[in-house]
Amino acid sequence: MINTKSILLLFVIMFFTSCSNKQIINIQEKKEPSTIKITRKDFTNNNQTTVIKNNTFKTTYISNNIVQKEFLNILKYDTYASLCSSKKLYNQVKLETNVIKRDKLLEKLLLNYTYNLANGCIDIKSMQKKLAYNRRHKIKTAYDTYNTYVNKQKILDQYRSKEVSIKTILKPYMPKHPLFKKMVKILHSKKLSAKSKYKLRLNIERFKMMRHYSSNNFIQLNVPSFTFDLYEYGRKSMHFNTVVGDYEHQTPILSSKLSYFILNPTWNIPDSIAKNTIIPRMLKDKNYLRKKHIEIHKNYHLTSKRFKQSDINWKKYLKKNVRYIPYKFIQLPSNTNGMGRVKFMFHNKYAVYMHDTIGTWRFKINKPSIRAVSHGCVRLQHPLALIKHVSTYYTKRSYKSVRKIYDSRRMKTISLSKKLPIHISYITAYISKNGSLHFYNDIYGYDRIQKLNFKM
Repeated sequence: MINTKSILLLFVIMFFTSCSNKQIINIQEKKEPSTIKITRKDFTNNNQTTVIKNNTFKTTYISNNIVQKEFLNILKYDTYASLCSSKKLYNQVKLETNVIKRDKLLEKLLLNYTYNLANGCIDIKSMQKKLAYNRRHKIKTAYDTYNTYVNKQKILDQYRSKEVSIKTILKPYMPKHPLFKKMVKILHSKKLSAKSKYKLRLNIERFKMMRHYSSNNFIQLNVPSFTFDLYEYGRKSMHFNTVVGDYEHQTPILSSKLSYFILNPTWNIPDSIAKNTIIPRMLKDKNYLRKKHIEIHKNYHLTSKRFKQSDINWKKYLKKNVRYIPYKFIQLPSNTNGMGRVKFMFHNKYAVYMHDTIGTWRFKINKPSIRAVSHGCVRLQHPLALIKHVSTYYTKRSYKSVRKIYDSRRMKTISLSKKLPIHISYITAYISKNGSLHFYNDIYGYDRIQKLNFKM
């Protein structure tokens, strides 16, 4: 005999079975969509999302790691203009469906991106080959490059921890020059012609190629603009004009540190200038050396043996095949000294430096024929202003004591207690006050000589 509870249980089972069959029938009657994207949690496996398309299952990658998402966003917009030749690797990342393989590719891409940010994306071998060709054709030219060390293990450790942002990881390798980010912003936001975009990108890479210093204070001597700029705490604190090397005697592009300056210096006249200028003039005018306060010595030391003009047959040193002159011309401190009254010294293998000049009229005319005329050194428009600033903030001396030595006309070396980074740069792009992009004259031809190591 069936009790009441049994009858009730049978009724419930029949009801749900009927509902279930009806649900199946309804689904079969609906038209199957061509594509259904499954986003429910129970269809998601770690960093994968399953997509059904034409009865085919495809897996695409969606990161649930905040740091990875940040990096993917940086890559998408190339935020720091450092993807460069890694675009192929980035495309692999976008297509890779295997989570483990994709993570490995992202790590490799992060290392590449960091290296490009730290060292630039210019074809160095091609550039040096062209510069060597120019040197063989008697053009003195040099563009020093610096390889910034990228700490791969530290970067990977930070990245894998998932606790350090990509911005923080990249920060030590970011160019400190304030114009770097501004030019990258112009690259991403402005509609530029292909030519302008390429030239802008070259200049962005040149900022990366400067030697990296920890200090935010630095001097920039930019050759194409004929300018001196002192940056302190991210802002310009001094700005004035310069004169740079001519095309045959180019001011070398390099990074160094200003370490001392010489008040009332002597000028060690190079053999090339002695042959082309000093000797011809002194042969025409017997009083030329005396009027210019120039002495002839065995070497570039005032304590070395001194000679009279009449002691030597100078005509043989004017022959075209003669390059070396075994006698050295030294100009003593004076108002006629071509170096002026001060030399600012920074270590480099080209024997160039910044100095005062007696040809101050040149600073008023912004033409390469007037402002690119030196034999490689950089002439300063306002050397006294620089003496005052450097003495006050970068030496242990007071400006008053330094100025007293300057006025005494005696030669004296003043050392800096805090060496000041200095970059002789070749930046041909600039941003005007209204935010538009412009270019300086490419006086040494580096816009043609340098090539990007990737296709834009």
